[in-house]
Amino acid sequence: MGEIKPLPYFKDRYKVDLVFYVDEIVQVLQDRFSQHGKPVLFLLYGKSTDSGNYSKPASFEGIEKFDTDLGTLHPILTECRVIKSEMELGLIQYANDVSSEAHIEVMRQAKPGMKEYQLESIFLHHSYRYGACRHCSYTCICATGENSSILHYGHTAAPNDRTLNDGDMALMDMGAEYNFYGSDITCSYPINGKFNSNQATVYNAVLKAHNAVISHMQPGVKWVDMHKLAEQTILESLKNEKIIHGDIADMMTRRLGAVFMPHGLGHLLGIDTHDPGGYPEGLERPKEPGLSSLRTIRELKEGMVITVEPGCYFIDALLRPARDDPVSSKFFNWEEIEKYKSFGGVRIESDLYVTAQGCKNLTNCPRETWEIEAVMA
Repeated sequence: MGEIKPLPYFKDRYKVDLVFYVDEIVQVLQDRFSQHGKPVLFLLYGKSTDSGNYSKPASFEGIEKFDTDLGTLHPILTECRVIKSEMELGLIQYANDVSSEAHIEVMRQAKPGMKEYQLESIFLHHSYRYGACRHCSYTCICATGENSSILHYGHTAAPNDRTLNDGDMALMDMGAEYNFYGSDITCSYPINGKFNSNQATVYNAVLKAHNAVISHMQPGVKWVDMHKLAEQTILESLKNEKIIHGDIADMMTRRLGAVFMPHGLGHLLGIDTHDPGGYPEGLERPKEPGLSSLRTIRELKEGMVITVEPGCYFIDALLRPARDDPVSSKFFNWEEIEKYKSFGGVRIESDLYVTAQGCKNLTNCPRETWEIEAVMA
């Protein structure tokens, strides 16, 4: 394992006031904090509202000699993580810079006949070789064709192993991590480098929603309203293309936006891809379709970093119940939808920093169809 570094090394490296070896912990805590009786140790224990998992409190030999508090620290530290310092923002921006470049490199090299895992490999290689990002923030989602309608494709049971076909859309959701701080970026594009009319229709619907949300973001804005704005924008675009018909307000009331976008609009980002703090005490997760998938419903605050990731997917398991419902079914042009049966889906995801006046996009990837075609050419 190499030589054990002396204590001054760690003091300088981590910019802390005091450093001791772990086997001294009981003695040090007793010597320094026993003036007013038995010291109380505040331990980090609490539920992540995102995963439902509980953090494991610290433990060491001799901890029974102290009083412990399991309730105080977790909500306070969680809230500290919601608002980013300048140094944290610098790390997240760097991870975004590296990831944005790596995504562009994947775009340039993608072509029919390759495997999805080869696109993942290009991203990993570029992030590590040119950005010193050894790890990704999450398992890469390299979905093409129908796979792009599987929201968390790329896991062990679906390991980015399909062959890319001419005419496929690709949905690349990948983000490098730097010094523990993550990025989370999704680019969608045609594998052959040219958008056909159906691909452009769905892509531009999602891009319009992505841009609409970003233009409305500022402190005080409710995230659930941004989610509804994205849904409404996508529904309006689909109506313009005669894929659906009827009154948009009625569709929103019936939660039909969730048929095309069954996930939440975005999540807090930081040390975790899905950073904690989405549902502080007093905020209840909504129950309605689509809204129940929101990882936060907070009001935006200056200093937050949050993803904006609207999507539009053609998922048989969601379209079938809509077709079987006598009221919902009337809003869909089933003849048109049939043309998109094996389309998959489109997601466009950027990482946004909330500023005093609005927000700043930390992600720098080609987004307009003409930009993507130019990069791929």
